[in-house]
Amino acid sequence: MKIVHCINSPHIGGIERLVIELAIEQKKQGLDVVIMLDTTKGQYYEYLLSQNIPILESGIKGGFDMSRTTFKNLKTMFNTFQVVHLHSFSPIRSMAAKASNAKVVYTIHGLSKGVRKENFFKYTIRETLKKYELNKVDYFVTNSNSTLSKAKLHYGLKKTKKAVILNGVSIGSYKLNTIQDKEFTIGLVSRFTPRKRIDRLLNAFNLFLKNEQKGRLILVGDGVNFSEIKQLVKRLNLESNVDLVGYSNNVDRYYKQFHVCVQPSDNEGFGLVAVEAYLYGLPILAFNDSGGLKEVIEPLEPENIVNSEAELAERLAWYSKNMAQIGDDSHKRIAYVKNNFSIERMERDYYNVYLKLI
Repeated sequence: MKIVHCINSPHIGGIERLVIELAIEQKKQGLDVVIMLDTTKGQYYEYLLSQNIPILESGIKGGFDMSRTTFKNLKTMFNTFQVVHLHSFSPIRSMAAKASNAKVVYTIHGLSKGVRKENFFKYTIRETLKKYELNKVDYFVTNSNSTLSKAKLHYGLKKTKKAVILNGVSIGSYKLNTIQDKEFTIGLVSRFTPRKRIDRLLNAFNLFLKNEQKGRLILVGDGVNFSEIKQLVKRLNLESNVDLVGYSNNVDRYYKQFHVCVQPSDNEGFGLVAVEAYLYGLPILAFNDSGGLKEVIEPLEPENIVNSEAELAERLAWYSKNMAQIGDDSHKRIAYVKNNFSIERMERDYYNVYLKLI
């Protein structure tokens, strides 16, 4: 079976990493898999080369590239595959895929309108084209029921075949965190974007400290509103209790310092950060409006879904007083992920979708 996965770039990001790990697992299972990129610039490019995953360059120049030459070249390349698996939207890429002899699978990894500011006319044109093209794919896949509900509301998809396939991770690369009797440490590993709502965590941590609790907050990551978060830390007088460590390619060292993780974002497509925390045996707290993230946490630890910053502060206080319980429950968290979120399970779920098409 010949499959090509299409992503924009090999930049560091949850979607990019997920697609690359999926391709690696598919290769292990004997599938002929290729990744197509619009640009080879990105931190994961060398990793891709080291895994001997073949790479094609799409030739697409920007989101509204409608070059006839590019279209013909894409169609020719897609004709050599049985399945074209799209992971982001490009009008020319979608049209070329549908015009080819391949079956088209589209995975949407998250959907939340109004997350970033953009030109109204460009947004309207893109979403109109996207709605039209998504209703023509052979199979539409989401990574959570939350994302599927939003997609159906936004794009229709009444006659399109649909499936929910939960994300998976490579479980063997994680190690159980040994909880030590030390300063209570709260962790966040995230991109610093408005969508991640890190302000909610800082406000809750401030309440936690004001309620005469003791602890440290470590924020791992970087992004467009890093400076804004740094200013909020200063405004709340939390400099002595918060470590802003920036981006790290070795998050393992930080997970080993955490007692509990928090992801304060809203409308997440999926809760990969929760899966990672669980593989270290750590609890993770999230908000009721966190979308796919809630779907990962709630079946195992519904008490860790909160409705407000005040509730988050209270839940953090509970863990700070019951640190031993974190270690006692760690094995059930790891087992939960192994049973539900392995990359092997994800690969088989997608393989079954491909089989239905070809």
